[in-house]
Amino acid sequence: MDDQIRENNQNSDANKELESCKNEVQVLKDSFLRLSADFENYKKRITKEKSEWLISAQNDIILDILNIVDDFDRAFTELHKKEISKEFQNWISGFELIHKSLYKLLNKYNVKEIQDNNIFNPEIHEAIAQVESADKKSGQIVNVAQKGFTFNNRVLRPAKVVVAK
Repeated sequence: MDDQIRENNQNSDANKELESCKNEVQVLKDSFLRLSADFENYKKRITKEKSEWLISAQNDIILDILNIVDDFDRAFTELHKKEISKEFQNWISGFELIHKSLYKLLNKYNVKEIQDNNIFNPEIHEAIAQVESADKKSGQIVNVAQKGFTFNNRVLRPAKVVVAK
């Protein structure tokens, strides 16, 4: 009889130990699943942040290039208002090639000039002034002071415009 009681106690102790091990395995399994999910979320977040950093760096560089393009545009606008000698025209032709190359570079990287400059759209235009205009209706663009550009179909720099009252 003592042997049977001892055996029952041993079975009971073994069952308790087995149950304790099962609980510990379940806790470790849950912990592993949580840690695995956290790591997957971390990888996704890092990938997204890396992509955002890349886009931000590209935007900064492109905006700096656009300032140079603006300088070329202003220079050529002023230059075409004046008479220039044949010798000087040869120099200007070289600079015009550089200007065209800058636009080709921008186009290569999907930077496009905003072409819709008829009616003011606050999503792609920035109004810098309103003026009375005899030949333009209210809300129409009278003058584009600075070209706007998109990068990968998102507005990189809105066009600065003068709008009719």
